[in-house]
Amino acid sequence: MTATSAGRAPAAAEVLSPSLGQRARAGRGWLVGAAVIFVAAILALLLVGQSTQQSPPLDPSSSTPSGAKALLNVLRAHGVEVRSASTLGAAERATAGASPDDVTVAIYDPSGYLSLKRIAHDAKLPGRIVLIAPVPGVEQPLLEAGRDVRIVSAATALENGSILHGDNAGNAVRLFGARSRLVWYTPTIADSSAGTPATIADLTPGWVTPLVVLGGLTAVVAAVWRGRRFGPLVVEDLPVAVRASEALDGRARLYQRSDARLHALDALRMGAVGRLAKRLGLGPGAPVLTVCAAVAAQTGIDPREVRAVLLEASPRNDRDLLDLAQRVRAIEGAADPRPVPTSTAPAPQPDTARTAPDPEGNQGHRR
Repeated sequence: MTATSAGRAPAAAEVLSPSLGQRARAGRGWLVGAAVIFVAAILALLLVGQSTQQSPPLDPSSSTPSGAKALLNVLRAHGVEVRSASTLGAAERATAGASPDDVTVAIYDPSGYLSLKRIAHDAKLPGRIVLIAPVPGVEQPLLEAGRDVRIVSAATALENGSILHGDNAGNAVRLFGARSRLVWYTPTIADSSAGTPATIADLTPGWVTPLVVLGGLTAVVAAVWRGRRFGPLVVEDLPVAVRASEALDGRARLYQRSDARLHALDALRMGAVGRLAKRLGLGPGAPVLTVCAAVAAQTGIDPREVRAVLLEASPRNDRDLLDLAQRVRAIEGAADPRPVPTSTAPAPQPDTARTAPDPEGNQGHRR
């Protein structure tokens, strides 16, 4: 609701758009719900990513359809000593003490971490080399070094889920079980021959990038959804007149309900200071201290008392608020130079169809 002084044009409409804090409090439930959904999605993706990372293709210890445990168990049953290695050093130690004619080294390197030039002349890694699903031409350094090289073109033929299809099992047993010791070597990033540290892309699982993109799109959609505005909220005059006393009582009840005693007292003070400045000829923009000094000079009241009542004192309870309100009214009455009317004629009753003026000289409030 707005109030306009008598004879003064209405002020510009006040913008009542909610602040950022109010928006955050109003949307707290949506934010909490979105956060829960986002965290649940992250946990689900992490679990899926961990499950896939725990069983890489042709894992010698995995019983999943993509593992190679079935083949290696069959080879052990045929008397082949099977050893697994994930680094070049471990592979060299696995072949230690064995004759080159007794060793088969199976290398499965789908990520390309190992450079075969490093093992072409490696005396610590003797025996036959079996490359599983290599890049075409990558075996050339081994052939040039005179190594015995065999190639399995499809890794899926050795997996648990397809080892029993067709002749896969027989061919695999004949190839890997021809010698007494089999070293199942799956190079890791530790065998990288680039000579440079691993990058974030090398160390990050493949599901991280889609997750980041999904999170970014979710943030953009949420910003567009919650950030749009239909225009600022403004105060509009209603086509009815409201008594100033009703507006005064309504605001007073709000202050009382929220125990805002200081706000209620400040409202009385601001009205009194404005009227005192006008009556003493100081103008509506006069500082409060200037008004206090002029009131003290006009009434003879102690300047400290005037400052305490009009500016400094703070009510601690309802009794203090009532006392300070009465002192504000007393100071305003003492500073009023207008004579008190002596006529005993009854005052005319205000017309309810028109705006009723309040005792502070303001017109009726409009809602």
